[in-house]
Amino acid sequence: MRILFAHNRYMIRGGEDESREQEMACLRSRGHDVFEYVVDSRDIQQGNMIATGIGSIWSGPQYRHMTELIRGMRPDILKVDNYFPVLSPSIFEAAKTMGVATVFSVRNYRLICPAATLYRDGRVCTDCVGSNLAIPAILHKCYRDSYAQSSAVVLSNAYAHMRGTWVHSVDRFVAVSQFVKNQLVLGGFAAEKIVVKPNSIADTGAGDGSGKFAMYVGRLTEEKGVRTLLAAWEKIGPSLPLKIIGDGPLESAVAVAAKQNPGIEYLQRRPIAEVCEQLGNAQVLIFPSQWLEPFGRTIIEAYSKGTPVIAADTPPMRDMIEDGRSGLLFRAGSSDDLAQMVLSSAVEHDKLTLMRPRARDLYLEKYSPESNYAQMMRIFEGVLAKGAAKLQA
Repeated sequence: MRILFAHNRYMIRGGEDESREQEMACLRSRGHDVFEYVVDSRDIQQGNMIATGIGSIWSGPQYRHMTELIRGMRPDILKVDNYFPVLSPSIFEAAKTMGVATVFSVRNYRLICPAATLYRDGRVCTDCVGSNLAIPAILHKCYRDSYAQSSAVVLSNAYAHMRGTWVHSVDRFVAVSQFVKNQLVLGGFAAEKIVVKPNSIADTGAGDGSGKFAMYVGRLTEEKGVRTLLAAWEKIGPSLPLKIIGDGPLESAVAVAAKQNPGIEYLQRRPIAEVCEQLGNAQVLIFPSQWLEPFGRTIIEAYSKGTPVIAADTPPMRDMIEDGRSGLLFRAGSSDDLAQMVLSSAVEHDKLTLMRPRARDLYLEKYSPESNYAQMMRIFEGVLAKGAAKLQA
């Protein structure tokens, strides 16, 4: 099978980039021809912001370039991970014009929320879900705190709806979780065109959880629940030491907390290999995210090592955490609830140890490369069969 991956890299590399690279490596290792067309938002010059904003709505140059790429590469499938802002929705129509099946991985909420987060001013926000013209996002400057850039996202989504791009030029939307699919359906996307396939990570083997510590891994931001985490460890202290790995806007607050609290160690950003090793030694991963996280990549990193997870009780996390079996759920935003849960787990050490086999089993069942490959093949073969049936009709 020949698959062309198209991607607009983000300003800051994140889990979405890791996930798409994992998919490409998985396909290549199994003999598929994988091509890549990548543009980078970091290459946008400040003076070209207006032109880029206009192009994000509908890019004629990208339409023509995609047509030429397809003519030369002859892929069976165009697989898109992120098209905004440089590629634009025009690449989907280019592929359909050339008779190529299209698959779009949806790993955030940008199709229904210009900020892509369903989060604003410290709370969950669904004001734009279901609206083809998301005026509140412009009024609140939801994308990069800019009227102009927010307008570009809103108009890009609106124009794609008006042209019928999502209906006629995308064969399958691949939602990273059931919750993301549910939100897309609420936003007006057809349920029958959306399948759920979670992300995957390579298997580095189970750990033993022998280290007497908890871990947090991720961006240090408000919506990730970092302040809730720090407040909880004011109560927990050295009863169960916490290692924090990551960087971001709250880095200074974490550094100060680590100096003041002997129960916190701040390790800054670390290579993924070291992160996985630390997760294998940890008794538990803490996942305090307060926004509607589309998918918890660090959760499956923990599961791959057999490490259970204590996570904020939000709808997406209920899909990933088997409460009492692979981890525990605490009241989102409550440092008291988190502290009480961690302290009781530290006292009842066997409680977490007994969860390790189920955490590892969930990884193997849902998030391993083998499982991910089988799911990808079902999706790709399904859209190709649908296209063949149309030609025969």
